[in-house]
Amino acid sequence: MLSLLLGAMLLMPVALRAQSPIDKVFDKYAAQDGFTSVNISKELFQMFVQMGKDKVNDSTMIEMKKILEQLNGLKVLTFSFDSSKISRAVAVYNEFSGVFPPSTYKELMNLTEGRQNIRFLTKQDANGRINEMVMLMKDRKEVAVLSLTGIIDLSTISQLSKGMNIHGMEALQKMKDHK
Repeated sequence: MLSLLLGAMLLMPVALRAQSPIDKVFDKYAAQDGFTSVNISKELFQMFVQMGKDKVNDSTMIEMKKILEQLNGLKVLTFSFDSSKISRAVAVYNEFSGVFPPSTYKELMNLTEGRQNIRFLTKQDANGRINEMVMLMKDRKEVAVLSLTGIIDLSTISQLSKGMNIHGMEALQKMKDHK
């Protein structure tokens, strides 16, 4: 019993340092040329909620406030490329795709239009609630990965994407239209 307890204590620092898949690609690519990274914290979402308090009777603002209060963070990593970097873009996209294991992340939707491909993946907690939504996107000039964490309600998340004008997220509206 003592050896089991000691083993657990020794592994605790390793477990605390464990990174999420999006953190791994962020750490690797965020400061490299050709990449743009955005990291929105829970605190910024809370600031948006506070800024909207004077519009309490606005139904859109009330709905947006409910959404923002449930979010923990948003990370976006984009690689923009030209024709000379197509092979690197393919490698980056494959790496982005590979860090989200199918055993943990379930594909929600895959949309292909011409050269554009958008995949939405979700990760659920033990209660079946979505606690992370990932968007993987590639087109002729850009590869991107987006991770939204918190308590995620898919029926309202497309409204948030419209307000934030995130390229690729408009595909969620297509999912809603197909239902």
